[in-house]
Amino acid sequence: QTIRNLAGAYLGLQGLKGLVGLSDELVSTTARLEMMNDGLQSTVQLNNMIFQSAMRARGVYTETAAFVAKLGNLAGNAFSSNAELIAFAEQINKQIALSGANATEASAAMLQLTQGLSSGALRGEELNSVLEQTPMIAKTIADYMGVTTGQMRELAGEGQVTAEVVKNAMLAASDETNAKFAEMPMTWS
Repeated sequence: QTIRNLAGAYLGLQGLKGLVGLSDELVSTTARLEMMNDGLQSTVQLNNMIFQSAMRARGVYTETAAFVAKLGNLAGNAFSSNAELIAFAEQINKQIALSGANATEASAAMLQLTQGLSSGALRGEELNSVLEQTPMIAKTIADYMGVTTGQMRELAGEGQVTAEVVKNAMLAASDETNAKFAEMPMTWS
């Protein structure tokens, strides 16, 4: 009986710890979203836009919100509005799903993509990570540029795979991406 009570208390504390951690994550993400909000909507509306985008892309809200916040704070000048930035993030989430990337690969690719966009161009390690982890994103960029992925590597070395090119490639391919994504089966995860 004592062991059962201790186990119950332990599980209860773990559940509470998880809720507190999620609460802290949401507060932190909301604060970062407030810093990058372009003022065309309230932070609550911005959060709702991100939530709807995450649902359309079958993504995780917290990861999508964190990506939007990082991108908005580090590379916000590459986007004309928060709506455009969220549309970009949605296309990235869908491309990641189409690439078949697992959570670790997706996280690595998003980090490298964010770093590349914040510096103004994808180069070296950043581009290599996107090519390896999320080949659909790399192919979309190469197709937009009218080159092969091998040629895109050379162009990246010259700084020609700019944030503007990446953004425009993702948004220009949105109809095709959405159609392919709609064909993806729903999974439990």
